[in-house]
Amino acid sequence: PEQLIEVARLADRLGFAGITYGDHLVKPVAYAQTYLYSEDGRPPWDPKDPAWTPPYADPWILGAVLAQATTRLRFMPYVYVLPLRDPVMVAKQLATAAFFAQDRIVLGVGSGWLKEEFELVGADWGTRGARLDEMLEIIRLLHQGGNVEYHGKHYTLPPCRMRPVPSRPVPVMVGGHSDRALQRAAHADGWLGVDYAWDDLVPVVRRLLGLREDAVRREEDRRGAALAGKRFQVFAVLKQFPDLDGLRRLADLGVTATQDYAWFYKDVPSSSFEHKRGTMERFAEETIDAFARATA
Repeated sequence: PEQLIEVARLADRLGFAGITYGDHLVKPVAYAQTYLYSEDGRPPWDPKDPAWTPPYADPWILGAVLAQATTRLRFMPYVYVLPLRDPVMVAKQLATAAFFAQDRIVLGVGSGWLKEEFELVGADWGTRGARLDEMLEIIRLLHQGGNVEYHGKHYTLPPCRMRPVPSRPVPVMVGGHSDRALQRAAHADGWLGVDYAWDDLVPVVRRLLGLREDAVRREEDRRGAALAGKRFQVFAVLKQFPDLDGLRRLADLGVTATQDYAWFYKDVPSSSFEHKRGTMERFAEETIDAFARATA
């Protein structure tokens, strides 16, 4: 954590688009094997080994802090477990972070996979998907800055208003590859997918883009071209970072953004800033700059 500000400054100078970070309140010492992105259901950290428990800073405080040290970078939790929280509290934290980050905050959300974390804070596990949908609507309403109210199945918001609010809506990116997650993403600003083999990613993205076309068409039929006027983002990460030809294939598929895995996920749980700077500079030269030249 003590290196993050310098990492962000360097990323800003080198041409990276943004920084993503994970989200957990705590790490239960014991939990079921329910991690979605490994064959055995275990995450890439061991609860019995403190050295392999990554330090998760609060996403909105972190984004606001790093924005003060940078000029271009966007900041996004990948992903924020929204149903763990209260929607009004999140709306306030997110609005404040976006306000002080000059609208460089992105709301990357998911429904969560760690049941024990929900139980720890008293959040209902079984309704997390339905509550996520209502929470996103409440956040959207509160960020308008005027008098709003909401009456849903899980939440009720009496007439109220919130200030400060962002000068424009915070983009919402939705993670997950279930049918419901893809449908939710199709109605948002974009989709987040991680840890795919190429052959597995292709049908997911094609399904997603088809759902997006359907959503735009239905939106136009109902109330104009609100969705059609937005650029839809597809943020997909492969198991192995591709070469330049692979990046072109991703772009041709419809992927608009990707990232490489950070040092922690490459069996380097701790390293100096000098080590990070060297790998970032090489990545900028060999990938960011090279891809820009190849596609110019």
